[in-house]
Order: sequence, then structure tokens, then C-alpha cells
Amino acid sequence: MRKYGFKADEIPLDSGGNLSLGLDPKEVWAKLHPEFFPVNINKADKYRPLRIPGLGQIIVERILSFKKEGIRLRSLGDLGKQNKLLRKAQGYVTF
Repeated sequence: MRKYGFKADEIPLDSGGNLSLGLDPKEVWAKLHPEFFPVNINKADKYRPLRIPGLGQIIVERILSFKKEGIRLRSLGDLGKQNKLLRKAQGYVTF
């Protein structure tokens, strides 16, 4: 979770102090922190998109590359094929 910018005390643990085996930790965190969302992909720094469920380092690097080239994203479809992970991110982003 460190590579996504989370501190140890931010990691959502179950009552036994463990990560849930059935839930995505980033999605659990997102549901506990609705004030953080939505994230504007075109304006966010590197670490905000890393906390979006469904977005990993490769997609965030692609976003940063587009920003560096002056390309404004208009939808998640601009990032590639709409797979399960990108669909998971839909409720957490704006453009």
C-alpha cells in the first residue's frame, strides 16, 4: 500500500487487524473517505489518482504522460480498453 501513498494508519484493517481477503483495500478506503472524491484526473497530482480504486501505477503513469504532453482526458476510455478495473474507477473520477 505504500506505493499508492498510504500511511500505515490509513490502511483499512478488519476487526482482527488484517486486510480483508474478499475486499479491495483501496475500495474500502475510498468508501470510508467520500470527501476525497471525485478526483479530477486532469488536475490531480500523482498521488491522488493512485488512491482511486481501479487505477494502478501503469494507468497513473499514462495519465501523467498525457498531462505532460498537454493532452486533456475526457473519459476513462481515453486511457485504454474499458476493462473491469477502469469501470471500478468510474464513480471516483471527473474530467
